[in-house]
Amino acid sequence: MHLLGHNLPDHKPLKIALLTFYGISHPIALRLLARLSIHSEALVSDLTEPQLTSLSAYLSSPSTTLKSKDVTIKLSPPTNTNTNSSSSSSSSLLPKGNQTIFSLGLGNSNKGKSKATSTEKEDPLDELKLETEARRSMQADIAHLRMVGTYRGKRHAAGYPVRGQRTQTNASTAKKHNRVERRGFASSAISPSFGTTEIPSPPSRILKELSLI
Repeated sequence: MHLLGHNLPDHKPLKIALLTFYGISHPIALRLLARLSIHSEALVSDLTEPQLTSLSAYLSSPSTTLKSKDVTIKLSPPTNTNTNSSSSSSSSLLPKGNQTIFSLGLGNSNKGKSKATSTEKEDPLDELKLETEARRSMQADIAHLRMVGTYRGKRHAAGYPVRGQRTQTNASTAKKHNRVERRGFASSAISPSFGTTEIPSPPSRILKELSLI
């Protein structure tokens, strides 16, 4: 099956086939299947037409799709619209277990809200970058590290492994990806100019031209 320019084999699990997209890892693939309500062990050939449409829509523009915080269902206790009524009438609408909590003032929904928001973990699918956008972001981060002059930036510029690996062996991957851009720079020394005449080859003639003998 072809999806957005990538060939997904029909016999492979979908969580493995999604790894062909640059920017999708194993955890991201599992989160994506859970977001789209697709079984984690489903094959590519098992996809239905609505599932394929939703998957294609998400991969084409992840930033415009529905986020996880937009589909959460929030449950709140019933509020009393009449301000003149007593608190006993509002608590009578609650179960017996919750009446004691609200009567003691422990049922305030705003209490502890800041702690809940601070401890919430962001879903990586909300800010997912794929293909060209992910490559551009990675190159911008590497350029920033090199411009600032950090250790990682220097290792990137020298073509060495960045995360502490040895350089004598097992650095072939880093040599392929961490290359120095040498466009517009000459790698050889500039030869001295002797005017329009040819460069003399014997050493004696070279010294005569330089007025050393």
